[in-house]
Amino acid sequence: MKSLITSFLLFISVLTSAQTMPTKLNDQRRFNSDSRLFYVWNPEKDAYDLKDTEYEHSVIDIREINTKTSGYIVISLTDDGKSRLYHGSIINYSVDDEGISTWILRSKSARGKLSLDHKKKKITYSFESNETRYVKIFVFNLFFAGDETEEQE
Repeated sequence: MKSLITSFLLFISVLTSAQTMPTKLNDQRRFNSDSRLFYVWNPEKDAYDLKDTEYEHSVIDIREINTKTSGYIVISLTDDGKSRLYHGSIINYSVDDEGISTWILRSKSARGKLSLDHKKKKITYSFESNETRYVKIFVFNLFFAGDETEEQE
């Protein structure tokens, strides 16, 4: 009888703990870009200069694992027929008052920031920072085939 009560209590505690466990976040989003702008900081002007406009394909993958502050980001772009890759682990995530999502990422040798503005259909990737600011910025114009816009949000 004692073992039956113990088994019953153990069963109830397992059910209760299973209901209170947080659900695991494992989300991957892919964004496609058909064009991008490339800006570089100009200390003489104290402003960013537009260096290049590319009308080539880019893919941005955001993979969140367990929480929004854990995972990785991969940016694959074509530049004059050559492929380049930027990547890093997510170390922070935030959303501002205007609904712009921002991920801070770090790789072995670099740090960057990726911001997603759904309303303007743009992703901004800032990287190569100095003591005061990011020196280089890509602004990707996103495109969605069909009704993918709803799926991406």
